[in-house]
Amino acid sequence: MYFFGVFLLLVGTHICLIDANFGNSEGNDYTYGTQASTDTLIASETVTKSKTLFGTSTKTYTLTQAGTAKTITYIKITDLKRMRGATAEITSGGVGSTTVTIKFTSARNADIKSQVVIYGS
Repeated sequence: MYFFGVFLLLVGTHICLIDANFGNSEGNDYTYGTQASTDTLIASETVTKSKTLFGTSTKTYTLTQAGTAKTITYIKITDLKRMRGATAEITSGGVGSTTVTIKFTSARNADIKSQVVIYGS
């Protein structure tokens, strides 16, 4: 009975370590606003940054429009890594504004690879 308990403890620990190292496969996807059929594409970019050894990486993406600026109506951020991907946070601007600043933060010892798509009218 003792060995069976130790076996269950080891299997449980192994499963927890796998989940902690590889995370879930859902990714960190974000959607802000709504996309209307009359909206036009303002920007579509892939934001990347290499990993930092034993730390987290951060990168800031800022959209500034030249000429007649459109009002942002829809922002979609897709995590392209899926496992241990970066989180995204809008730090200024966004839907209803003409500019947006997004801060990406990676998981520890992971890189950043996210797609940003912005529509406006």
